[in-house]
Amino acid sequence: MASAKSTSSASLPPPSLDIETLRERILTGGSGAANPRGTLTKVAGRFAEFARSLSDDGGGASSSSAAEALRTELSLHELEVRKLVMSARASDRNSARYDAALSRTEGSLASVQADIEALTGALARERRTKRNREEYDALARMGNDAHPPVRETRAELERVEAEIEAVRGDVRRARNELLVREKQMRAFLQCLGDLRASLGEEELRREVAGEGGAAAGDGGGKEEETVGGYFVN
Repeated sequence: MASAKSTSSASLPPPSLDIETLRERILTGGSGAANPRGTLTKVAGRFAEFARSLSDDGGGASSSSAAEALRTELSLHELEVRKLVMSARASDRNSARYDAALSRTEGSLASVQADIEALTGALARERRTKRNREEYDALARMGNDAHPPVRETRAELERVEAEIEAVRGDVRRARNELLVREKQMRAFLQCLGDLRASLGEEELRREVAGEGGAAAGDGGGKEEETVGGYFVN
């Protein structure tokens, strides 16, 4: 409705104002009087004066002066009306600009709110990642304190494997040496058996030889006993 009123008022031709009317408007503009020039109250007062002048002198000089004052007041009122129309149109333009600015501001606020929510989510994720990283570092330190690093474990394993291989070599050498000793012991026992057999045969020959000599001695004694009649020791 305001737009239609503005359009209809804008289609009105500008009022024709004389120099006196403009001077009166300039002099009375912003004066702060109770009934400033150009208001309906002032127009009604001028019309009442014009009506009284008509009834008093019946169209004389006072009537002409009152009519001129009424025309001036009407022109001032028309000027005030057009001023109000222009103010309304300016207000409409300002309102449209303010609405557009408000829409842009609301859009900016929505975008900022979305950015804030995104940044809040990113901050929460970063904090969670930092907390997880700190927990992982703490667990890694605990693991390193409880267990040696992999490179140290690998070096220790290689050292133990080298020691095991050295022990295996010692075992192989000991087994070979034991086999040699076993062969030597078997040869020694065989030689010892042969020696015992040789010594047994020698002792047997000696015993046989000794028994033969004793038998010969016993025969001679008996002969002496027989011959002499005495026992010979």
